[in-house]
Amino acid sequence: MLSTPTLHPFFSHFPPALFLAGLAMLGLARRRSDSRWVQGACLNFSMGLLMAILAVLTGMFSADLSQWPIVAVEGHQGYSFLTVIAYIFCTIYAYTQPFKPAALFFYGLAVLAIGATAWSGYQLVFH
Repeated sequence: MLSTPTLHPFFSHFPPALFLAGLAMLGLARRRSDSRWVQGACLNFSMGLLMAILAVLTGMFSADLSQWPIVAVEGHQGYSFLTVIAYIFCTIYAYTQPFKPAALFFYGLAVLAIGATAWSGYQLVFH
């Protein structure tokens, strides 16, 4: 059956993978001084941002349809919104100034936010 609660886990697995792949490509671009890797990282960040937005939207619908505790759901939603905002900044920096100190700050913030989102989602599903 294709429904919103079944779509959320599908979409939510892409943003962390695409973000980490984008960071790896930025590392290769920096190491090899090759702009083609930056272009690949930008594509990964763009697709990951799209999937993150879809994961947030399907997650909001899924939370309305499910019977989870409100406090746990709101914590997960807060981390997911932070992830999307950090993802937006990372995508913009990847296109404009991928190796500036501010960009590195947002990359680190996004990794922490993605980790917190994944952990709170794990806690929500398996507890």
